[in-house]
Amino acid sequence: MVTVQMSPEVQRVLGPDGMSQASREAQHADCAACTKRITGRANVVVTGADVMRVQVWFAHPGCMPSTVTELREPSRNPTDGMRMSSLPPLPGGHGRAVLVAELETPHFFADTPETELTDVLAPYLLRQGFVPVNDTATAPPLVERWLAVPATAPGIEVGGSLLTVLDDNAEAFFTGQVFTPARWRRAALESGECTLYYGPTKLDPASRDFPAQNRLLEAATRDGRLLAARVPCMDRATLRDAAASE
Repeated sequence: MVTVQMSPEVQRVLGPDGMSQASREAQHADCAACTKRITGRANVVVTGADVMRVQVWFAHPGCMPSTVTELREPSRNPTDGMRMSSLPPLPGGHGRAVLVAELETPHFFADTPETELTDVLAPYLLRQGFVPVNDTATAPPLVERWLAVPATAPGIEVGGSLLTVLDDNAEAFFTGQVFTPARWRRAALESGECTLYYGPTKLDPASRDFPAQNRLLEAATRDGRLLAARVPCMDRATLRDAAASE
């Protein structure tokens, strides 16, 4: 178990609820300075204390003190720091190919320092139709107006795709290169949908160790850390055909 250390100024900014949430998040955190997994002790670092959005970071005691600081300029769009992992249908799962989205660093929102911090994307995803999940065997609801589009492109390694995920407003939730093995593409395109999970899992987007990735995902769902929905999925050719037939 990671022991969490917070300076008095960090405690004042976070308040009791924020301190409690930060302590939970620290159990699955990487160091903001050296990027290595934190074990033993974690210092809590807060940025953006003078604005409506605060970011909570974690660091090894030897890498960074617990303080309120401007560690770096916050991104205008929190999804700029998002990573996306893919998994073929899970053994014992509900039969859909899987995408797992996770912000590189914790990013929370609070109206005042006294209110509970909330993951910055969670309210938006809940409004869009995502739901909390506690197992991978139950299929989450379908969000019909979302769309995942994997595509091959020059410069992308074999087994990878340029993936775009659009939300209900046709705005990009994610765009970037994603490792999409043949089993993932076949399952996603044949069924016309995949399951998108969001939340802290510590999956490695480059990993080919699917059993280990599955265990991380299942542990995160059991702990109640994730939101999920089924998302329509089609390649560009199918998308063009669908548009032409309308």
